[in-house]
Amino acid sequence: RSNADYTTPDMGNRYRSSEEIMESILSYERESEHGLNGFILLLHIGTHPGRTDKFYYRLGKLIGELRERGYGFGRIK
Repeated sequence: RSNADYTTPDMGNRYRSSEEIMESILSYERESEHGLNGFILLLHIGTHPGRTDKFYYRLGKLIGELRERGYGFGRIK
């Protein structure tokens, strides 16, 4: 649910906090047979000003956690 980082609190039950987004990514990694191998993570770097809980501030934590789990990262061209 990383693509839910565009949502804002005024969207009601469609809103996803950065903590929920982080947990959904790590949960998918734990529960999927192949983890995040081949996974493409979509983030919105420019988000609505109404979203003060910006997920991209947690990107370093996510990358660190995934590196600890043995993942590497590549650039898509």
